[in-house]
Amino acid sequence: MTAVSTEQAQAGAVTRIDELATEVARLAARVSELQQAQAERQQASDGDQPPLYSTVEEWVTTYLLPTFPRPVGEVGMTRWHWCEQWWRHDEAVTRLTALWYGWEQARLQMTGMLPWLRELDHQLLILYGGDGPFRNCAVGGDLGENRHHSSPEVPAQSAPEDWWRWWD
Repeated sequence: MTAVSTEQAQAGAVTRIDELATEVARLAARVSELQQAQAERQQASDGDQPPLYSTVEEWVTTYLLPTFPRPVGEVGMTRWHWCEQWWRHDEAVTRLTALWYGWEQARLQMTGMLPWLRELDHQLLILYGGDGPFRNCAVGGDLGENRHHSSPEVPAQSAPEDWWRWWD
């Protein structure tokens, strides 16, 4: 082998080593980015992430109603119910708060919205449905004034004194 070809081979080897070192540095930086993203995701799922919305009311009016509008009133053979004073219906507040908490958690997970959307679909049918908490309310408009009626409370009797001690 001649001196020139040996020098060329060494230069080629140095160039290849430099290329490999550059590639290793790029991959190390990418691994570091992925580890950081994973740590942030883990931190968020551990509850260190503050909620995006500060109250259920803010979430309902800013996110839920604009994002998932439903035609209230007569729609074909279905009647969707809504009450502008939704916050006066304990059942609605409970269901919407649960949806809000679930949404806040789901938004932090990579595929968290998939199960949350199934839950939303289930809850909207109950909330807006003919037997839901808004069944006695009506939205105003061209046909009349808004109407709010709280659902009547269902009576309940107290259990006998030792009823809840069955496991003792």
